[in-house]
Amino acid sequence: MNNAIGRVTSILSIPYGYTVTLWSAGALTVTRLGPPSTLDVLLFVLGAVTAFVALAGVGRTHLDAEVPMRVPAVVVMNLFPILAALGVIAFPVGAVSRSVGYFTGSFLATATYVVCLAGLIRMARALR
Repeated sequence: MNNAIGRVTSILSIPYGYTVTLWSAGALTVTRLGPPSTLDVLLFVLGAVTAFVALAGVGRTHLDAEVPMRVPAVVVMNLFPILAALGVIAFPVGAVSRSVGYFTGSFLATATYVVCLAGLIRMARALR
């Protein structure tokens, strides 16, 4: 059973962390800005996808031919959804319009999660 739990948590560690990150960004954005309109929801999606695709473009030359790539075991201890949520909270709500706030919330959460996780993987590999 321990082996099976280790296998499942290692497989789920990155998508689980991103799911928690994006859900918390959405919940925090709704709490801070109010219920979204249809346009706000689309902008939230666009913000997350924009950050993800932009960062994927930065790392594209280092992708393996097939995904998923192997990552260090330390990734299972992924606490970055907490940092991403704090990043969303830290963004000043009144600095942008409501619709831009929805875009920004998901963009910040996605970028924070991806960059922090990439930093952890880089550090773990450097220490090996």
